[in-house]
Amino acid sequence: MKEAEFGYRIRQALNEGADHLDYTAVYRLERARRAALSRQRVAAVPVRSWVPALEPALMHHAGAATPGKTRGGLWPWLRAAGLVAPLVALAVGFVGIYQWHQYQRIASLADIDFAVLLDEHPLEAYADRGFGLLLQTEALE
Repeated sequence: MKEAEFGYRIRQALNEGADHLDYTAVYRLERARRAALSRQRVAAVPVRSWVPALEPALMHHAGAATPGKTRGGLWPWLRAAGLVAPLVALAVGFVGIYQWHQYQRIASLADIDFAVLLDEHPLEAYADRGFGLLLQTEALE
């Protein structure tokens, strides 16, 4: 007999037997069923909704007795590094952008100095505020 057929026959026998029970037994069974379902719903709610991928392996390595409680070790350091790493990346990004901007500024000033040294433009042009724009437009042409 297959497993599904066996389960079907047991269910059918239980349903037939339930018709012959008295009212008090049915009432007690219904209360017990509701209590069991309420306990199951409480147990089914996860204690923690987010678990990092490395936590179970690291907690086993740290020798923790129960999940969620660590006894020092590597996991607190990794968690702290995970919180600090985005801030470090942001700071490195800002420093990189600042350095790039400074390099661009130095390069544009060097172009102006180079043009002054070559004497390609008249002296009045150096006093003009738009001299840098003049050099940039000439460079694009």
